[in-house]
Amino acid sequence: MTKLLSYFGYLVCVSLVLQGCGPAPKPSQGQPGADAGTDQRDPVLDVTLAPPATPEQGFQLAIPPFDLMPGEEVQQCFFFTVNYDTPIFINHFEIAQTTGTHHMNIFRVRTVKLLDGADGESVANGECWKPANWSDWPLVVNSQNEGHVDVQLPEGVAHRFEPGEKLMLQTHYVNATTQKTPGAGKILVNFNRIDATSVQAELGTAFATNQNIRICPGDVERRFETTCRFAQDNPVTIFGANGHFHSRGRLFTMAVFDQTLGTGQQFYENTAWDEPVFERNIGVSVPMGGGITYACEYTVLSTECGDPNDGCCFTFGGHVDAQEHCNAFVYYYPRNAATDVNCF
Repeated sequence: MTKLLSYFGYLVCVSLVLQGCGPAPKPSQGQPGADAGTDQRDPVLDVTLAPPATPEQGFQLAIPPFDLMPGEEVQQCFFFTVNYDTPIFINHFEIAQTTGTHHMNIFRVRTVKLLDGADGESVANGECWKPANWSDWPLVVNSQNEGHVDVQLPEGVAHRFEPGEKLMLQTHYVNATTQKTPGAGKILVNFNRIDATSVQAELGTAFATNQNIRICPGDVERRFETTCRFAQDNPVTIFGANGHFHSRGRLFTMAVFDQTLGTGQQFYENTAWDEPVFERNIGVSVPMGGGITYACEYTVLSTECGDPNDGCCFTFGGHVDAQEHCNAFVYYYPRNAATDVNCF
């Protein structure tokens, strides 16, 4: 189930690994292990991650190494199908990424607009840059960290995947001014299964992005705040959350939003743009009809320039040197009966 694809003069191999193929590779020496995030500032030039040994234990999505030239920035959308005959449940993700990763998001493909691909195919740049293409694609898992990241869901909570369901793995690597890629891009993601009889609640997700941001040279602690509601059918418990902005970002916060009382308890704070905190086991309750309030603060040096045709200001967009983001990722349970939520 492997296809070879060529982009910009380099070769990318995409594979969906449903079982181990020979001896499992040994972990890279000196890399963080489970529950990573402890020491991911050191360069990670290569990563290894043994896939689940059998389909009964799970499967792996693998994007083998690809080169990124100095000054180059590439966003790629890889498409996979869940190759099982019955629904499966995943309650543990393991993620490995090399240095230079800006983000890795996995979505469930729903309404197809101008972005699509068959199993094993991918799209580099182009439509892969445009969020409108995945505006109703529910989030599965995300990571903005180099090295190894371990995401263990609460006992009895799991993602459900349908037979033949299509997934899209989006990866963004940067070898530019604010972020460097000294080696090659590479991504490995393990989906570890649990038995259906062990599932007490399905995991729900919310992906929120505030596109109404504009920061200009000389702005100090400029703040943008908005809400995202996702507890439509019942109260939910937030398990995990992380935020995402570019190098002008100084503070990212999230708080519970109650439709009656307004903004309540803050449960997330991050000040690092390049290795943001992925907070887990939060255990915060959100009332029915509620969600989150999330806010981003930015400071722009007077010497910085985003769009020279707009007073050198930085507006919403994926390119790290010239644009900015304010994205929130939230994981909660139980999942809403209708769908997961995207707030654009």
